[in-house]
Amino acid sequence: MTVSPPGDTASPFERMRFYLREVGQGPRNCRDLTREEARDAMSLILSGEATRAQMGAFLLIERFKGESPEELLGFAEAVRAVARLIRPKVAGLLDIGSPYDGRTKSIVVSPASSIVAAAAGVPVVMHGEKDLGPKHGVPIGDVLEALGIETDAPPEQVEASIEEVGLGYMRQARFVPPLFALKDLREEVALRTGLSTIEKIYNLANSAYSVIGLTHLPYMEKMVLAAGQMGFRRLLIVQGIEGNEDAPTSRACRAVLWEHSPVGRGPSPDPGGRVTELRIDPAEYGLQPASREEMAGGDAAHNARIAERILEGQPGAYRDLVLLNAGVRIWLAERAPTIEEGLALARTAIDSGAARAKLEGLRTRKTAARAGR
Repeated sequence: MTVSPPGDTASPFERMRFYLREVGQGPRNCRDLTREEARDAMSLILSGEATRAQMGAFLLIERFKGESPEELLGFAEAVRAVARLIRPKVAGLLDIGSPYDGRTKSIVVSPASSIVAAAAGVPVVMHGEKDLGPKHGVPIGDVLEALGIETDAPPEQVEASIEEVGLGYMRQARFVPPLFALKDLREEVALRTGLSTIEKIYNLANSAYSVIGLTHLPYMEKMVLAAGQMGFRRLLIVQGIEGNEDAPTSRACRAVLWEHSPVGRGPSPDPGGRVTELRIDPAEYGLQPASREEMAGGDAAHNARIAERILEGQPGAYRDLVLLNAGVRIWLAERAPTIEEGLALARTAIDSGAARAKLEGLRTRKTAARAGR
């Protein structure tokens, strides 16, 4: 039996009941929501107009059904509608789509790699939040904080940091308070939901480029389809270390490159983009593999100490791990025609002292900004 959608005068409670029935009737009878329906459902959650039971039920049902690309787009549009968006006046901004729940088993490479990329001329924006489940691992923001970099600045200061120093960090509590307000609910749900995908791709800083971490390979196609409509010109989805955006040096890893192209000229899966499957193999670049012991995780301070040693020029497996990922970032942002040439620019950024100077510049900016508050 087909159920008619609620009319314009329907209450939030009745609208959410309708969406729950549509997505929750089992494999044979459920359906994906349209983009508009998904946007409305997520808006009811973000506004608190849906009941807490409805919110948790919707997020879990969508997880088990599997969010469609159109649903992910609708969810992202609802989040962006209540977010503080910024538009830094820089060319070729690179967004780092790192999973917000962090890492528990491995070191966090992304902050050092991003600082090196910034020192090589690629403006970078990073984003996240503290102590998010289900992993409750070490997120990139905690490592940046341990390095002495500002991680709780308001939007206008983050925008200025990107413009003046080449790197900024957006904390979710500052930029999307309604989504941050769902933290306890997400803890109760105990599983990753579509929100974990949205916060990696929502592009709150009008970035042209993005590198995104992927945990589950079957999710690759729908993430490409959704992220490809977030305003990026070029993005790379990496099944990296612990499902994050960093490529390892101990093995090759899979990645998908999406590049914008005129509508109708690109191949499947996205008619508005060109998709290329890649294999990032560190052996091609003569890099020293990091051992299992070297890759072992630690707290934010441990990761920050490793990053500082790399930026000071210490050779070894850690340096090569950062060089690979900085080189990928530089190539992705079209500052180098190949990953190999991106690696060369990353080496120069470290060996010249530019990367260390970039870190000091970010620390100085934090001190000055806090003194002026």
